[in-house]
Amino acid sequence: MIESLSLTVQILIFIISGGIIWYFSNKLSHIVDFINEEYKLGAAFGGTILLSLIVNLPEVAIVIKGTLQGDTSLAIGNILGGIAIQTVLLAFFDFKTRKESQPLSTITSNTNSISQGVFLSLILALVVLGTQLDSMYVSTRISIIEVLILIAWVLSLLTLKRCEAGNLIPMPEVNANHGIKTTRKKAIFSIITIAIVILFFGFILAETSEHIAHSMNISGVVFGATILSLITALPELSGGIAFIKSKSYNVLISDIFGGNSFLPLLFLLANILNKGSILPEAKKADLYLTALSIVLTLTFVIGMIIKFPKRKFGLGVDSWVAIVIYILGMIGLIFI
Repeated sequence: MIESLSLTVQILIFIISGGIIWYFSNKLSHIVDFINEEYKLGAAFGGTILLSLIVNLPEVAIVIKGTLQGDTSLAIGNILGGIAIQTVLLAFFDFKTRKESQPLSTITSNTNSISQGVFLSLILALVVLGTQLDSMYVSTRISIIEVLILIAWVLSLLTLKRCEAGNLIPMPEVNANHGIKTTRKKAIFSIITIAIVILFFGFILAETSEHIAHSMNISGVVFGATILSLITALPELSGGIAFIKSKSYNVLISDIFGGNSFLPLLFLLANILNKGSILPEAKKADLYLTALSIVLTLTFVIGMIIKFPKRKFGLGVDSWVAIVIYILGMIGLIFI
């Protein structure tokens, strides 16, 4: 049906779908805060799991559609490009917190934040390893490399839980109202409804993006890593802004690093649907994006370790470095 529409209409549907995802994502943070407090999940631990599952539903839809249709380029590009753009969002959030005297990386420098960044880099390194395997050795419904990625993700959650249990994560004062008046049942119903809406419009994004990329003669990898990744990063953007308003800076880091660590798990989903790993199908641009994501992640991790005492023109030094690396990285895609 969508393929019969004009390119202008397809672009309009694409933008509207992104706007709807943004609107409903704005409602997530307060509901997640409420559920975390009511069920004693722990702000960082609970936020990482719940937010990772929900805000990445557009990527889930894109992976499912692309894999079932046998076209994985858009899915791979969106997963790996999405990690890069969501990581560089930390520079934007650093700017949003410019009233603080210290950079965001210094404020959030703790064992948990650093370990999450390290685990994310480990998971991305496993993705690179998976791309180098011969497809004949990973042509089973569940392949070893995807299992290793899952194990690394679970270990990152266990580390996060231990950090919370050991009071290694500075937590903000709890706001009992969470900005909303609701009950447990209403909160659960709301979060399920939001998840369904985000997933549905994620499928619309997947459908329209495929035709837009084809009509504009843009490769699936490039479109997935740039325009589509920007749209699917809207939930992280809106959630981050909400966390900044409540000064929940450590939860913000868990949302970004935790969400990015969750994205490679979608390769396991694609593996099951495809009855074989799709990682060996990755192209040079995919490897390039993975390396870019590792460099960006470690840039902020290094900032947390060094703890820059002051900002430079409103941002931490690590944020400026990340912005330059990301811009150069996107330009570099042209030469691949």
